[in-house]
Amino acid sequence: MLLNLYLSDIPNTLYTMSKNWRFIIISPVIGILSYMLIHYSQVGDLPSLQKEFLLFFISAIFGLLAGFSAFGIGKLLNKVVSWKKKHSLRFLSQSLSLFIAGCILIIVYLELFDMILHTGMTYETFWLEHKDDFLKALLILFIFVFIYTILDFMIFSFNALKKEEIKSVEMINNQMNLQFKALKSQLNPHFLFNSLNTISSLLYKDAEKAEEFIRKFAESYRFILDQNDKALIPLKKELAFVEAYNYILRMRFQDSYKLSVELPEVVQSSLVPPLSIQMLVENAIKHNLISPNSPLEVKLVCKNNYLHVSNNINPLRKQAESFQIGIENIKQRYAFFTNENIKLEKTDFFTVSLPLISNNNQNMN
Repeated sequence: MLLNLYLSDIPNTLYTMSKNWRFIIISPVIGILSYMLIHYSQVGDLPSLQKEFLLFFISAIFGLLAGFSAFGIGKLLNKVVSWKKKHSLRFLSQSLSLFIAGCILIIVYLELFDMILHTGMTYETFWLEHKDDFLKALLILFIFVFIYTILDFMIFSFNALKKEEIKSVEMINNQMNLQFKALKSQLNPHFLFNSLNTISSLLYKDAEKAEEFIRKFAESYRFILDQNDKALIPLKKELAFVEAYNYILRMRFQDSYKLSVELPEVVQSSLVPPLSIQMLVENAIKHNLISPNSPLEVKLVCKNNYLHVSNNINPLRKQAESFQIGIENIKQRYAFFTNENIKLEKTDFFTVSLPLISNNNQNMN
Protein backbone atom coordinates (compact mmCIF):
# COMPACT_ATOMS: atom_id res chain seq x y z
CA MET A 1 0.00 0.00 0.00
CA LEU A 2 2.81 2.40 0.90
CA LEU A 3 4.58 1.71 -2.41
CA ASN A 4 1.39 2.33 -4.39
CA LEU A 5 0.81 5.57 -2.48
CA TYR A 6 4.25 6.83 -3.41
CA LEU A 7 4.00 5.79 -7.03
CA SER A 8 0.66 7.54 -7.50
CA ASP A 9 2.22 10.97 -6.96
CA ILE A 10 2.52 13.57 -9.68
CA PRO A 11 5.89 13.15 -11.45
CA ASN A 12 7.54 16.32 -10.12
CA THR A 13 10.37 14.60 -8.24
CA LEU A 14 13.33 12.52 -9.26
CA TYR A 15 11.47 9.25 -8.79
CA THR A 16 8.37 8.72 -10.92
CA MET A 17 6.07 5.83 -11.58
CA SER A 18 7.47 5.32 -15.06
CA LYS A 19 11.01 5.00 -13.62
CA ASN A 20 10.13 2.90 -10.59
CA TRP A 21 12.41 0.06 -11.67
CA ARG A 22 15.40 2.42 -11.66
CA PHE A 23 14.45 3.64 -8.20
CA ILE A 24 14.18 0.06 -6.87
CA ILE A 25 17.62 -0.82 -8.25
CA ILE A 26 19.60 2.38 -7.66
CA SER A 27 18.62 3.01 -4.01
CA PRO A 28 19.82 -0.38 -2.64
CA VAL A 29 22.97 -0.18 -4.76
CA ILE A 30 23.81 3.22 -3.25
CA GLY A 31 23.25 1.77 0.23
CA ILE A 32 25.58 -1.17 -0.48
CA LEU A 33 28.24 1.06 -2.04
CA SER A 34 28.14 3.35 0.99
CA TYR A 35 28.71 0.38 3.32
CA MET A 36 31.57 -0.90 1.14
CA LEU A 37 33.19 2.55 1.10
CA ILE A 38 33.07 2.88 4.88
CA HIS A 39 34.36 -0.68 5.35
CA TYR A 40 37.20 -0.08 2.89
CA SER A 41 38.20 3.15 4.64
CA GLN A 42 38.48 1.21 7.92
CA VAL A 43 40.37 -1.93 6.95
CA GLY A 44 41.72 -1.11 3.51
CA ASP A 45 39.88 -4.02 1.92
CA LEU A 46 36.42 -4.68 0.53
CA PRO A 47 33.98 -6.67 2.68
CA SER A 48 33.22 -10.30 1.79
CA LEU A 49 29.69 -10.85 0.53
CA GLN A 50 29.69 -14.42 1.84
CA LYS A 51 30.80 -13.50 5.35
CA GLU A 52 28.86 -10.28 5.73
CA PHE A 53 25.78 -11.01 3.65
CA LEU A 54 23.45 -9.81 6.41
CA LEU A 55 25.15 -6.41 6.58
CA PHE A 56 25.01 -6.16 2.79
CA PHE A 57 21.30 -6.94 2.95
CA ILE A 58 20.66 -4.39 5.71
CA SER A 59 22.64 -1.76 3.78
CA ALA A 60 20.48 -2.42 0.72
CA ILE A 61 17.29 -2.12 2.80
CA PHE A 62 18.47 1.14 4.34
CA GLY A 63 19.38 2.42 0.89
CA LEU A 64 15.84 1.64 -0.24
CA LEU A 65 14.43 3.35 2.86
CA ALA A 66 16.59 6.39 2.13
CA GLY A 67 15.24 6.44 -1.41
CA PHE A 68 11.63 6.25 -0.25
CA SER A 69 12.34 8.97 2.32
CA ALA A 70 13.72 11.19 -0.42
CA PHE A 71 10.69 10.48 -2.58
CA GLY A 72 8.28 11.19 0.28
CA ILE A 73 10.05 14.42 1.22
CA GLY A 74 9.99 15.56 -2.40
CA LYS A 75 6.31 14.67 -2.64
CA LEU A 76 5.52 16.72 0.47
CA LEU A 77 7.62 19.70 -0.61
CA ASN A 78 5.88 19.76 -4.01
CA LYS A 79 2.73 20.78 -2.15
CA VAL A 80 4.45 23.31 0.12
CA VAL A 81 7.47 24.74 -1.72
CA SER A 82 7.55 23.67 -5.36
CA TRP A 83 10.56 24.09 -7.62
CA LYS A 84 8.40 26.19 -9.94
CA LYS A 85 7.68 28.94 -7.40
CA LYS A 86 10.80 29.27 -5.21
CA HIS A 87 13.98 27.60 -6.46
CA SER A 88 16.32 28.70 -3.66
CA LEU A 89 13.93 27.95 -0.80
CA ARG A 90 13.10 24.55 -2.29
CA PHE A 91 16.78 23.72 -2.68
CA LEU A 92 17.56 24.62 0.95
CA SER A 93 14.46 23.00 2.45
CA GLN A 94 14.90 19.79 0.46
CA SER A 95 18.61 19.54 1.23
CA LEU A 96 18.05 20.13 4.96
CA SER A 97 15.11 17.72 5.15
CA LEU A 98 17.01 14.99 3.32
CA PHE A 99 20.08 15.51 5.50
CA ILE A 100 18.07 15.25 8.75
CA ALA A 101 16.26 12.14 7.50
CA GLY A 102 19.61 10.67 6.46
CA CYS A 103 21.15 11.34 9.88
CA ILE A 104 18.27 9.50 11.56
CA LEU A 105 18.73 6.53 9.23
CA ILE A 106 22.49 6.47 9.86
CA ILE A 107 22.01 6.42 13.64
CA VAL A 108 19.45 3.62 13.37
CA TYR A 109 21.75 1.75 10.98
CA LEU A 110 24.74 1.98 13.33
CA GLU A 111 22.59 0.89 16.28
CA LEU A 112 21.39 -2.10 14.28
CA PHE A 113 24.97 -2.81 13.23
CA ASP A 114 26.00 -2.88 16.89
CA MET A 115 23.08 -5.18 17.78
CA ILE A 116 24.06 -7.65 15.07
CA LEU A 117 27.65 -7.77 16.25
CA HIS A 118 26.51 -8.09 19.89
CA THR A 119 29.14 -5.66 21.17
CA GLY A 120 27.00 -4.46 24.10
CA MET A 121 28.75 -1.10 24.12
CA THR A 122 27.40 1.95 25.94
CA TYR A 123 26.54 5.06 23.95
CA GLU A 124 29.79 6.71 25.02
CA THR A 125 31.84 3.70 23.99
CA PHE A 126 29.79 3.28 20.83
CA TRP A 127 30.38 6.90 19.88
CA LEU A 128 34.13 6.65 20.50
CA GLU A 129 34.26 3.39 18.57
CA HIS A 130 32.19 4.48 15.58
CA LYS A 131 32.74 8.24 15.51
CA ASP A 132 34.84 8.03 12.37
CA ASP A 133 32.27 5.78 10.71
CA PHE A 134 29.52 8.21 11.60
CA LEU A 135 31.44 11.22 10.27
CA LYS A 136 32.29 9.36 7.07
CA ALA A 137 28.65 8.41 6.70
CA LEU A 138 27.66 12.06 7.21
CA LEU A 139 30.12 13.14 4.52
CA ILE A 140 28.74 10.55 2.12
CA LEU A 141 25.22 11.62 3.04
CA PHE A 142 26.03 15.28 2.40
CA ILE A 143 27.46 14.46 -1.04
CA PHE A 144 24.48 12.29 -2.01
CA VAL A 145 21.97 14.87 -0.74
CA PHE A 146 23.67 17.59 -2.75
CA ILE A 147 23.86 15.47 -5.91
CA TYR A 148 20.28 14.25 -5.50
CA THR A 149 18.89 17.77 -5.04
CA ILE A 150 20.84 19.08 -8.04
CA LEU A 151 19.59 16.18 -10.18
CA ASP A 152 16.04 16.69 -8.95
CA PHE A 153 16.19 20.36 -9.97
CA MET A 154 17.77 19.52 -13.33
CA ILE A 155 15.09 16.94 -14.09
CA PHE A 156 12.36 19.37 -13.04
CA SER A 157 13.88 22.07 -15.29
CA PHE A 158 14.20 19.63 -18.18
CA ASN A 159 10.59 18.46 -17.82
CA ALA A 160 9.37 22.06 -17.50
CA LEU A 161 11.29 23.01 -20.64
CA LYS A 162 9.83 20.04 -22.52
CA LYS A 163 6.33 20.98 -21.40
CA GLU A 164 6.87 24.55 -22.59
CA GLU A 165 8.19 23.29 -25.93
CA ILE A 166 5.19 20.97 -26.33
CA LYS A 167 2.85 23.79 -25.34
CA SER A 168 4.54 26.09 -27.85
CA VAL A 169 4.21 23.51 -30.64
CA GLU A 170 0.56 22.92 -29.75
CA MET A 171 -0.09 26.68 -29.82
CA ILE A 172 1.57 26.96 -33.24
CA ASN A 173 -0.45 24.00 -34.54
CA ASN A 174 -3.68 25.49 -33.19
CA GLN A 175 -2.79 28.85 -34.65
CA MET A 176 -2.04 27.35 -38.05
CA ASN A 177 -5.28 25.38 -37.91
CA LEU A 178 -7.24 28.56 -37.19
CA GLN A 179 -5.47 30.37 -40.00
CA PHE A 180 -6.23 27.48 -42.35
CA LYS A 181 -9.90 27.75 -41.41
CA ALA A 182 -9.75 31.48 -42.08
CA LEU A 183 -8.17 30.81 -45.47
CA LYS A 184 -10.76 28.16 -46.29
CA SER A 185 -13.55 30.59 -45.46
CA GLN A 186 -12.14 33.04 -48.03
CA LEU A 187 -12.27 30.40 -50.75
CA ASN A 188 -16.04 30.38 -50.42
CA PRO A 189 -17.54 29.07 -53.70
CA HIS A 190 -20.44 31.52 -53.40
CA PHE A 191 -18.06 34.47 -53.31
CA LEU A 192 -16.14 33.09 -56.31
CA PHE A 193 -19.37 32.48 -58.19
CA ASN A 194 -20.66 36.00 -57.50
CA SER A 195 -17.32 37.54 -58.46
CA LEU A 196 -17.17 35.63 -61.74
CA ASN A 197 -20.73 36.71 -62.50
CA THR A 198 -19.72 40.32 -61.87
CA ILE A 199 -16.72 39.95 -64.18
CA SER A 200 -18.92 38.40 -66.86
CA SER A 201 -21.39 41.26 -66.59
CA LEU A 202 -18.69 43.96 -66.69
CA LEU A 203 -16.97 42.49 -69.75
CA TYR A 204 -19.94 43.48 -71.88
CA LYS A 205 -20.64 46.82 -70.16
CA ASP A 206 -17.23 48.29 -69.30
CA ALA A 207 -14.03 46.50 -70.27
CA GLU A 208 -11.84 48.87 -68.22
CA LYS A 209 -13.85 48.24 -65.06
CA ALA A 210 -13.76 44.52 -65.77
CA GLU A 211 -9.97 44.68 -66.03
CA GLU A 212 -9.72 46.65 -62.78
CA PHE A 213 -12.08 44.21 -61.08
CA ILE A 214 -9.97 41.25 -62.18
CA ARG A 215 -6.82 43.00 -60.93
CA LYS A 216 -8.37 43.68 -57.50
CA PHE A 217 -9.75 40.16 -57.41
CA ALA A 218 -6.25 38.78 -58.08
CA GLU A 219 -4.75 41.13 -55.46
CA SER A 220 -7.20 39.82 -52.87
CA TYR A 221 -6.31 36.20 -53.41
CA ARG A 222 -2.61 36.93 -53.71
CA PHE A 223 -2.79 38.56 -50.28
CA ILE A 224 -4.69 35.58 -48.86
CA LEU A 225 -2.05 33.15 -50.11
CA ASP A 226 0.96 35.34 -49.20
CA GLN A 227 -0.08 36.51 -45.73
CA ASN A 228 -2.12 33.66 -44.33
CA ASP A 229 0.96 31.73 -43.13
CA LYS A 230 1.90 34.67 -40.88
CA ALA A 231 0.69 34.93 -37.30
CA LEU A 232 0.51 38.73 -37.33
CA ILE A 233 0.75 41.39 -40.00
CA PRO A 234 0.80 45.21 -39.87
CA LEU A 235 -2.64 46.77 -39.79
CA LYS A 236 -1.62 48.80 -42.85
CA LYS A 237 -1.28 45.59 -44.91
CA GLU A 238 -4.62 44.28 -43.71
CA LEU A 239 -6.25 47.59 -44.66
CA ALA A 240 -4.70 47.42 -48.14
CA PHE A 241 -6.28 44.00 -48.57
CA VAL A 242 -9.61 45.25 -47.23
CA GLU A 243 -9.51 48.10 -49.77
CA ALA A 244 -8.95 45.63 -52.62
CA TYR A 245 -11.73 43.42 -51.27
CA ASN A 246 -13.91 46.51 -50.85
CA TYR A 247 -13.54 47.37 -54.55
CA ILE A 248 -15.00 43.97 -55.44
CA LEU A 249 -17.93 44.56 -53.08
CA ARG A 250 -18.60 48.04 -54.50
CA MET A 251 -18.74 46.64 -58.01
CA ARG A 252 -21.22 44.05 -56.83
CA PHE A 253 -23.47 46.20 -54.61
CA GLN A 254 -22.88 49.64 -56.16
CA ASP A 255 -24.27 52.44 -53.95
CA SER A 256 -25.97 49.97 -51.61
CA TYR A 257 -22.69 49.33 -49.81
CA LYS A 258 -20.12 51.68 -48.29
CA LEU A 259 -16.90 51.19 -46.31
CA SER A 260 -15.63 54.08 -44.19
CA VAL A 261 -12.07 53.91 -42.78
CA GLU A 262 -11.14 56.56 -40.20
CA LEU A 263 -7.85 55.33 -38.78
CA PRO A 264 -4.90 57.62 -38.00
CA GLU A 265 -1.57 56.72 -39.56
CA VAL A 266 0.00 56.16 -36.12
CA VAL A 267 -2.14 53.08 -35.36
CA GLN A 268 -1.54 51.46 -38.74
CA SER A 269 1.80 50.07 -37.57
CA SER A 270 -0.07 47.98 -35.00
CA LEU A 271 -0.44 44.27 -35.66
CA VAL A 272 -3.48 42.14 -36.39
CA PRO A 273 -4.00 38.48 -37.32
CA PRO A 274 -4.31 38.28 -41.12
CA LEU A 275 -7.85 38.32 -42.57
CA SER A 276 -9.36 39.35 -39.21
CA ILE A 277 -10.81 42.69 -40.39
CA GLN A 278 -11.75 41.25 -43.78
CA MET A 279 -13.68 38.45 -42.04
CA LEU A 280 -15.68 41.04 -40.09
CA VAL A 281 -16.49 42.95 -43.27
CA GLU A 282 -17.49 39.69 -44.92
CA ASN A 283 -19.67 38.81 -41.91
CA ALA A 284 -21.48 42.12 -42.29
CA ILE A 285 -22.12 41.31 -45.96
CA LYS A 286 -23.32 37.77 -45.23
CA HIS A 287 -25.69 38.58 -42.39
CA ASN A 288 -27.39 41.74 -43.61
CA LEU A 289 -29.81 42.62 -46.35
CA ILE A 290 -28.15 44.93 -48.90
CA SER A 291 -30.30 46.88 -51.33
CA PRO A 292 -30.88 50.49 -52.47
CA ASN A 293 -33.63 50.74 -49.86
CA SER A 294 -31.50 49.11 -47.14
CA PRO A 295 -27.89 50.16 -47.73
CA LEU A 296 -25.11 48.72 -45.60
CA GLU A 297 -22.34 50.87 -44.16
CA VAL A 298 -19.26 49.42 -42.47
CA LYS A 299 -17.07 51.75 -40.38
CA LEU A 300 -13.54 51.27 -39.09
CA VAL A 301 -12.50 53.63 -36.29
CA CYS A 302 -9.92 53.61 -33.50
CA LYS A 303 -10.72 54.50 -29.90
CA ASN A 304 -9.15 53.64 -26.51
CA ASN A 305 -6.52 51.37 -28.09
CA TYR A 306 -9.20 49.31 -29.83
CA LEU A 307 -10.07 49.01 -33.49
CA HIS A 308 -13.86 49.17 -33.79
CA VAL A 309 -15.51 47.54 -36.80
CA SER A 310 -19.21 48.42 -36.89
CA ASN A 311 -22.10 48.16 -39.32
CA ASN A 312 -25.75 49.11 -39.33
CA ILE A 313 -28.16 46.19 -38.95
CA ASN A 314 -30.43 45.10 -41.81
CA PRO A 315 -30.97 41.50 -40.67
CA LEU A 316 -31.75 38.72 -43.09
CA ARG A 317 -34.68 36.48 -42.31
CA LYS A 318 -32.38 33.47 -42.13
CA GLN A 319 -29.04 33.98 -40.43
CA ALA A 320 -26.05 31.93 -41.59
CA GLU A 321 -24.33 29.77 -38.98
CA SER A 322 -20.88 30.94 -40.09
CA PHE A 323 -21.23 34.15 -38.06
CA GLN A 324 -20.31 32.65 -34.69
CA ILE A 325 -17.63 30.48 -36.33
CA GLY A 326 -15.93 33.54 -37.82
CA ILE A 327 -16.05 35.53 -34.56
CA GLU A 328 -14.75 32.55 -32.59
CA ASN A 329 -11.89 32.10 -35.06
CA ILE A 330 -10.83 35.72 -34.57
CA LYS A 331 -11.15 35.45 -30.76
CA GLN A 332 -8.96 32.37 -30.61
CA ARG A 333 -6.28 33.87 -32.83
CA TYR A 334 -6.16 37.07 -30.77
CA ALA A 335 -5.86 35.00 -27.58
CA PHE A 336 -2.37 33.88 -28.69
CA PHE A 337 -1.05 37.44 -28.57
CA THR A 338 -2.98 39.48 -26.00
CA ASN A 339 -4.91 39.12 -22.77
CA GLU A 340 -7.33 41.82 -23.90
CA ASN A 341 -10.71 40.44 -24.91
CA ILE A 342 -12.52 41.07 -28.16
CA LYS A 343 -15.70 43.01 -27.41
CA LEU A 344 -19.09 42.61 -29.09
CA GLU A 345 -21.83 45.22 -28.87
CA LYS A 346 -25.24 45.25 -30.52
CA THR A 347 -27.49 48.34 -30.55
CA ASP A 348 -28.62 50.01 -33.76
CA PHE A 349 -25.16 49.01 -34.95
CA PHE A 350 -23.27 45.78 -34.53
CA THR A 351 -19.73 46.52 -33.34
CA VAL A 352 -16.73 44.25 -32.91
CA SER A 353 -13.83 45.85 -31.01
CA LEU A 354 -10.38 44.38 -31.66
CA PRO A 355 -7.50 45.19 -29.26
CA LEU A 356 -4.53 46.79 -31.00
CA ILE A 357 -1.37 44.69 -30.66
CA SER A 358 1.79 46.72 -30.22
CA ASN A 359 4.58 46.19 -32.72
CA ASN A 360 7.10 46.53 -29.87
CA ASN A 361 5.78 43.55 -27.90
CA GLN A 362 5.01 41.00 -30.61
CA ASN A 363 7.04 39.38 -33.35
CA MET A 364 5.62 38.43 -36.71
CA ASN A 365 6.31 34.86 -37.76
